[in-house]
Amino acid sequence: MTNRKIRDTVFCHYMATESHLLELFNALNDTHLKNSSNVNINTLEGSFFSNIKNDISFLMDDLVIVLIEHQTTINPNMPLRFLSYLDELYRRIVSGQSAKIYGSELIKVPAPEFYVFYDGDDMSFDQQILKLSNAFESASENLELIVHVYNLGDGKSETLKQKCSAIKEYSIFSNKYKFYRKQKLTIDQAVKEAVRYCLEHNIMTEYLRNNEKEVIDMFGFEWNEKEEKDALIKVGEARGEARGEARGEARGEIRGTLRAIKNLMRTTNLSAEAAMKAIGISPSEYKKYLMML
Repeated sequence: MTNRKIRDTVFCHYMATESHLLELFNALNDTHLKNSSNVNINTLEGSFFSNIKNDISFLMDDLVIVLIEHQTTINPNMPLRFLSYLDELYRRIVSGQSAKIYGSELIKVPAPEFYVFYDGDDMSFDQQILKLSNAFESASENLELIVHVYNLGDGKSETLKQKCSAIKEYSIFSNKYKFYRKQKLTIDQAVKEAVRYCLEHNIMTEYLRNNEKEVIDMFGFEWNEKEEKDALIKVGEARGEARGEARGEARGEIRGTLRAIKNLMRTTNLSAEAAMKAIGISPSEYKKYLMML
């Protein structure tokens, strides 16, 4: 399994199929499109030229571009993150028309839609709207980006779940996992119990039968509550953590540095090399840490 797949959430791994995304698009837009071949998945995976990665994005009939993020913590900066993702996606879409950008002919681009599917413990809301303008230092109507946030918690976003069976079944699986975690089961035990429950109740059956090991691996990469909070640390805090561990024994140093690298990669979409550079790791040690990521 690739590092990207291991670090994927089960939500992204499960939902990123043409049939599931078509069903979700119809549910979100109250449409009844039938042909999943019109779904063109263009998720940013990072490249030699760009470290930007997003969870899921796809084109629908080349008319609409949908960007989706899965979150387990509330992040008010999602509009700003989506703006960077959209910029990269538009850049790739018009890459063959770069000369025309400076011409007199209007270049058409697909209309964007932005969605966050929240999968944490905050049950205080059903849906939320996040706006880029909320981050502006002063009032402005020159630019806006609106993000629709859906809570996938038990009893939340029920209208969407009834319209989209993939979202409904995923939410059942996820909420069962969280239930078993609250019973003090380990991550592996909780996910195995959630898988068992879903298979017994014909939920995500084909996916779980074909990907049970991958599901366990992906949940193994999910952070516990403390690690999820650590995942929101800034570059300076990550650097401090790594340097603090460096004063310990060699084994603790490596473990702490790896944790800091992973935290920084998750929260900033940096590549492994860029994260190591930000933390202050010597280039001569990059290979050592890359082999352990």
